[in-house]
Amino acid sequence: MGSGDYQDRENTVFVQGLFEESSTQKHRLGTIRRTDDGRIFRYASFTAAGVTAGALVSKATAPVDGTIAAADAALAIAGANEISLTIAGVTLNQFRDGFLVVKAGTNIGAMYKVRGNGATDGIASGRASFSLYDKIHTTWVAASSTIGAYANPYSSLLINPAVANEAATTQELAMGVTVRAVTASYYAWIQTHGFCSLVLDIAAAAGAEANEMLISPGVTAGRGAITADTALLGAQIIGYAFESADLTTAEGNLVFLTIE
Repeated sequence: MGSGDYQDRENTVFVQGLFEESSTQKHRLGTIRRTDDGRIFRYASFTAAGVTAGALVSKATAPVDGTIAAADAALAIAGANEISLTIAGVTLNQFRDGFLVVKAGTNIGAMYKVRGNGATDGIASGRASFSLYDKIHTTWVAASSTIGAYANPYSSLLINPAVANEAATTQELAMGVTVRAVTASYYAWIQTHGFCSLVLDIAAAAGAEANEMLISPGVTAGRGAITADTALLGAQIIGYAFESADLTTAEGNLVFLTIE
């Protein structure tokens, strides 16, 4: 690990089995695990709802925006990795291993990984502290930068909702597929790349043909979907069908995931 930089290497030893679940966290969320046949998995936590095996899961993502208070401007300087934000409704370590993104104003586009955070009002009224893995490389200006705090993308996953992907009410990105049934609020591995079992919906009028292979998140909770190419405009493509014959809806199928 470099001095002051987030450069952790991939794990070579894992204490939680690939097909095990745990009530306690045993790896950093988002930890990558690879097999010698090219499959890729990520370590994740789940919400208070159980999920079946072979189900597509996603995360409801909404950043909490904050700014640098004038009183804290002296802290948000180049080289610092402890800062304070004026930010509402934040709880202790809500954004641990998540990200701070400068959304607008000075230093727009910069991003930093969060080591941990305090709660709102923890240091002063309306303000919360953030510890970063990496040092700030350009000073933030008080009241000039809007900073979005994002939770870890692999935290609090839920079954992909029973609405069309990218519908106006969801905007949820499919993160992976469960490799086993997961108990509510537990930790487990999800698959993101390579050959995988996924339950699919096949459109009646289009998508049931062997030459229609693109898979996107479906309208049935937890399922992928094969539809006509013309129906995929704006949709997230998560992989490809593998079988060379027409498929049957609501069955588990071998697919090739390309989420990452």
